This record gives sequence, C-alpha cells and structure tokens, in this order.
Amino acid sequence: MLRGLVFFGTHGVNPEETELGQRFGVDLTVRLDLSKPARTDHLDDTVSYSALYKLVRAEVEGKPSKLIEHLAGRLLDKILDYNKRIIEVEVTISKLSPPLKGITSGEVAVRLKRKRDE
Repeated sequence: MLRGLVFFGTHGVNPEETELGQRFGVDLTVRLDLSKPARTDHLDDTVSYSALYKLVRAEVEGKPSKLIEHLAGRLLDKILDYNKRIIEVEVTISKLSPPLKGITSGEVAVRLKRKRDE
C-alpha cells in the first residue's frame, strides 16, 4: 500500500482547474503473492513501492484528464501493465481542495478497483 501521496496536477473540467492546477491525493493498494519475498528477502521477488510511486507520480503530474474517474482508470491500466505479479489494484484519487462554492475543507474522491482478468 502507498497511502497519503500528494501530487500537483491539472485535471478537471473547470478552466481554473486546468490552468492553475490543484493538489490530488492518492492511495494505492496492490495485491500480489508475497510468500516468496517473505522467504527470500529479495526485491526481485516482489514489486518495488518506489517504482509504483514513480508511476503514479508520472500519471498524476502528467497528461490531464477531465474526470478523476478517468485518471483512476489510467492508473489501474498502467499499474497492471507494469508488473504481471500484480493481480489486483485499488486506487483512490482525491481532489484535496475541490472547487465547490461554500466548501472550506474536505475533499471529493473516487475509488476504483480492478483485477487482472477484468
């Protein structure tokens, strides 16, 4: 799991979101068999959380999506393509300061999950 990640991106429908950008929170959970790395203590037998972080960062800070649902779907695809050991991915993407009139704190978020065979 990678939790509480924060990146700056230009995703959104409103012009100010795409021009000025905003902070996005990301929580990521990947599921895979960890029995081998638990025995061997070798990085090659698991999935590097550092590599996953870089992949998430590149997507969130990269090409804009209008919807966070679309961004979440892109992340699921990238992560499943990254390593065949990963059998399931769940991602939550949050707009940490959503452009809602009257809101002074809080966030809006979407959570998607996908298994390799879907």
